Amino acid sequence: MGTGIKSRNPTSKISAAAAPAASAITQSTGRSSILRSSFAPSSFQLALFASVIEGFDSQQLRIHDTNTGRLRCEHAIAPRQTFTCLDWGYYGEGYQERHLKESKKRKRAEQVNGFKGDAHPEDVVLAFGTSESEIHLFSPTAAKTVGILKDVRLQGIRDFKFVDAGRSLSAWSIGGDGKLVQWDLRKGKSTKFVYKSYGLHSSLMIAA
Repeated sequence: MGTGIKSRNPTSKISAAAAPAASAITQSTGRSSILRSSFAPSSFQLALFASVIEGFDSQQLRIHDTNTGRLRCEHAIAPRQTFTCLDWGYYGEGYQERHLKESKKRKRAEQVNGFKGDAHPEDVVLAFGTSESEIHLFSPTAAKTVGILKDVRLQGIRDFKFVDAGRSLSAWSIGGDGKLVQWDLRKGKSTKFVYKSYGLHSSLMIAA
């Protein structure tokens, strides 16, 4: 199993010991089936791999460094809850401030090629949906949840996707009833609901 200490309550912690690299990631999850997984996009320039496994009394999120095999951090949700989706993106007050500055510069220069802002590793989050209709924005750097998106009208989270990896400070989710929801990441609130009446969908695809 992994090197981090487990907890009965929803918690996160940074691992204190490194695995022997290379096959360490598969070895550390070998006794538990991986339920979900996601590599950080190469454009983020972060060698991170996220996986969800079944723990003793709750599901656990684990993030490994793919270069060293080190378990960077882990996070357990409450018993009887489940992780429903994973997606990497940018989020946080520091990123938002830089984004606004870049937006002003872009407008003054009349640029039309999209935002190429000054993103930092600490701005990167892994968003995960839960069966309790919450979307947590988890920071691998801080090893904790730095934001939560929630709306009482949702019926579980089937999928969640950042728009342009969160650079536009916007995202979409799809609920258990097939309802599409647009999110304003700056305000942390839902801004638009699209009621789908032609069947349920379990995943989203965001155009680049």
